Amino acid sequence: MSDIKLIKNRLPKLLKAFLLLYPFLIAVFQVQTLDNDFYFLYPTGEFIVNHGFPATDFLSMHSNMKIVVQQWLSSVVFFHVYSLWGKIGMFVLLNACYALICYLNYRLILLITKNELISLFVAFCSNILIYPLIIFTRPQIFTILLLQIEIILLEKFLQKRHIAFLLGIPLISLALINLHASMWLMLFVFLLPFLAELILEAKKKKNRKDCIALFIDLAVCFAVGFINPYGKENVLYLFNSYGQDKLNTTILEMSATSWNTSYGKVLLMIVIGLILLFVYFKKYTFSTRFILLFLGTLLLAIMHVKGIAYFYLFGLAAFSDSLKDLEVKPTDIPKLNKAVKTLLMTGLFVFSAIMCILLYSRSETAEENIMKHYQNLDEAISILKESDTPICLYANFDDGQYLEFNGFHPYIDGRAELFLEQNNKEFDYYGEYCAITSAEMYYRDFTDKYGFNNLILNKTSDSYLYESLLHDSDFEIAYEAEDIVLFTVKD
Repeated sequence: MSDIKLIKNRLPKLLKAFLLLYPFLIAVFQVQTLDNDFYFLYPTGEFIVNHGFPATDFLSMHSNMKIVVQQWLSSVVFFHVYSLWGKIGMFVLLNACYALICYLNYRLILLITKNELISLFVAFCSNILIYPLIIFTRPQIFTILLLQIEIILLEKFLQKRHIAFLLGIPLISLALINLHASMWLMLFVFLLPFLAELILEAKKKKNRKDCIALFIDLAVCFAVGFINPYGKENVLYLFNSYGQDKLNTTILEMSATSWNTSYGKVLLMIVIGLILLFVYFKKYTFSTRFILLFLGTLLLAIMHVKGIAYFYLFGLAAFSDSLKDLEVKPTDIPKLNKAVKTLLMTGLFVFSAIMCILLYSRSETAEENIMKHYQNLDEAISILKESDTPICLYANFDDGQYLEFNGFHPYIDGRAELFLEQNNKEFDYYGEYCAITSAEMYYRDFTDKYGFNNLILNKTSDSYLYESLLHDSDFEIAYEAEDIVLFTVKD
């Protein structure tokens, strides 16, 4: 312990601040746009505030479709923040959550390792890695915070054996079931490694009361999960909504991680690096809970792109347990005179400034492309608003919510799981959508079924409909700009 204190004292405060703040600086100096999901979350929050909890759909054209608003509390939060402070308020909220995630990540690793150098380094790396994966105006930003708090409480419980640390976990369960019900079961998934370690202790006739206490806490967390507007439907939401082939193969974040993609290659390199690091320091070992946490989050990252962020946060934190005994002796730390320290800090400042400028320029270009797309949609929307006849509108999975945000009721939007028949109890609209976009369904069977008189198409994702309507004498182009085309029925 004395070595740790000495290392802490010898590590320059400015260097500590740089490692902790640099990921946050990256976030602040990037141009950010509202995530596509925001455009159905906001009107959902508005509806709940003004009319209460809906039982049938109020956004799409399918008004008889049963729905469960599993993100209701997040939607209400986003509605109030955006109503009061607009986009700036949303980005302040987003970056504040990210800053807290970065800090909690560091505190968790420090709690595991008791080694500040290791904690700062691992937290710095994981905080950089997770940024492009989680910084979106989606409920997942709250989910990650809650799961971090859960693991910190569980780790403190195992280290200090005070039952008081378990009291906060049912509150996390209550918050998670209402903020992001589809991720509520993750609370129990992350609890299992800690429970497994206590079960092994109990088998050795050690600390059985702690194992019993955690079992009771688990039961309370499960019971608390039913305190939500939709009851057991929210509790079972994950089982009813995900794991479907149509979703896993058509939605990127739900698909399996491909090693041919950039994020897959980065994940593979990190895993190989961790294996080599562990072999090099082979005298160090994992605790049971951290073996399970590491392997579990790695499996999650391989199975779903969405799981990569959880591996970078919790898997790397678990891996740090194998490095906790790594010693850096005072003699290993070179003494730097004032001039060298000043030069080092100046170099870090210049490096940070250059990186922030480069990242800002790159994100600004990306934002321009996104905003250009929405500007084109706005032009098409302005034409729709001038129509004197009732509008029956087709818009695709990516653009539907933006049309809803602007007061229209399109065929589909980004709430994919709600358009599955097993959820909406009416029809498999998502399956039909996949069929029409992949040319497995004849386009006139589709357009005639619903009587669409307006279709906003993306030339890429709606290529079959686009090519078909180009040669259909009953439709004409009312607006076209780059990737967006508005078809209307001829008079």
